[in-house]
Amino acid sequence: MGTDRNAYSQELKAIIEEIQGRIQQTYIQQYVDVPAMAENRLALLFFFLHENGFTKERAHLLSVATGFVQLGIDTHETVRNHYEKTLVSERNRQLTVLAGDYYSSLYYNILADANEIEAIQVLAVGNQLAHETKMKLYIAQKENKLTQETYLSLRKKIDTALYVAFVDKYAKNDSVREFWTSLFEQTSAFEQLIGEWEQLQWQEQAPNGLTQFLLQKPGSTIANAVEMIEGKVMELLHICEQLIVTLKSGDTQSELAWMTSRYTNRVQRLKRAEEM
Repeated sequence: MGTDRNAYSQELKAIIEEIQGRIQQTYIQQYVDVPAMAENRLALLFFFLHENGFTKERAHLLSVATGFVQLGIDTHETVRNHYEKTLVSERNRQLTVLAGDYYSSLYYNILADANEIEAIQVLAVGNQLAHETKMKLYIAQKENKLTQETYLSLRKKIDTALYVAFVDKYAKNDSVREFWTSLFEQTSAFEQLIGEWEQLQWQEQAPNGLTQFLLQKPGSTIANAVEMIEGKVMELLHICEQLIVTLKSGDTQSELAWMTSRYTNRVQRLKRAEEM
């Protein structure tokens, strides 16, 4: 891809724009809160595929397809178990489920058209693992057996299942597989926690996730939770940066540093807000 970070940014922009263009459904958008795109994971997937021998065009196609599946998973996760007993609430719930199914189905269509049978199989494996892990998370919650450590471990597996499936299939060797699996896991954990930090900062509300465990401790406050999450975010950012430093290729380091610079900017915005 070259060392030009702007080129990397343009590749990601093209992936996101194609996904958004294909999911435009006025009726769905009117009643369903469409989740944010997993931009950084899709960018990393594109880069991984291209680094491991895929053409830009093929890496783009597989990244778009993965974006559809991820959007389906994320949309289904917004479905609440308890809704108000009104026609509007029930309609919204049904449409959210259908929207998730619709997004997930798009990946098969574009990959089948391109005769990407193997990629369909890879995504099916990742999607199955994500849903199996979601069931484990749900059961642990229902049985009151979900610890903070278990939650973070299961959440990481859910968020990275699609991407690690490609790494397992196409990594050139064990060291490449280990590096990319770790990078996907650490960056997804970072995204999860900085997302919670942003919710606490901008929306002044307690999100689900690690925050709910922190607030269960006797005497814990939202301020305490913010402090703990901030510390974990900084730790994960450092881990991501150190992972990239271990790469021997200067070009690859430069490309991936573009991603961590985005993370750093988000952290700096939050810190400035705290100082105001």
